[in-house]
Amino acid sequence: MTPSALPPGRGAAADMDPKRPHVWVLDAKEPWFDALADRAVVPDAVRARADSLNNPSAARWLLARRTALRLVLGGYLARPPAELRIVTAPGGKPVLLPGGSRSCALTFSTGHSGDLYCVAVGTMASVGVDVELLRSVQRARSIATRWFGESEAKRFRELPDEALDDEFMRLWTAKEALAKRHGAGLRLMRGRGGDLDVDAAQAEGRLRRFAPGSGYAGALASTEVIDDVEIIRPEENPWTT
Repeated sequence: MTPSALPPGRGAAADMDPKRPHVWVLDAKEPWFDALADRAVVPDAVRARADSLNNPSAARWLLARRTALRLVLGGYLARPPAELRIVTAPGGKPVLLPGGSRSCALTFSTGHSGDLYCVAVGTMASVGVDVELLRSVQRARSIATRWFGESEAKRFRELPDEALDDEFMRLWTAKEALAKRHGAGLRLMRGRGGDLDVDAAQAEGRLRRFAPGSGYAGALASTEVIDDVEIIRPEENPWTT
């Protein structure tokens, strides 16, 4: 899973390999990312939410993420980003409504942690992505006992302390990706291994882990079997005209 060039031109959704979804990894530390905070591109509800935040940096971070999402999706569909219709489906999953004469089924998912913002794009029925900054987790074993499947919880009870935090965050990331794929959130997780069974999803080829950056874990889940994940890491603003 190595970084790739940007996807080919506008209207690229129709040319995507259905077994090779794309994940854009955007670094908020890049000066051009903050400049994406374009109030003209995002809908009124996002502008209102940004205005309600007391922290100006948090408001710009929100606007930049939502603008970046629309720029990414608009590039695949050859549509102006402000015209895209994104709604929340029952269960809480954001979905892109079809529209335009060159409409193409496109599914997406987003995740952010630390300085990274990820946008996964594919042509399968549903996709889920998550990224997490690797960090210490208090009560990791008790959380695993409460929220994970029995075999997973047992594995965590047997892990040495020095390996616990990273393994917990990597598993949590994979489960988040599966939950986003389902579109039902983490309420699927509690006390169950079935719907969010990481080992089974990996064995079926419906879950792929990827390295979004040093000190981070990433995972992408799909309703269909995927062969690989194409990582896109722009170092300069790809939407500069």
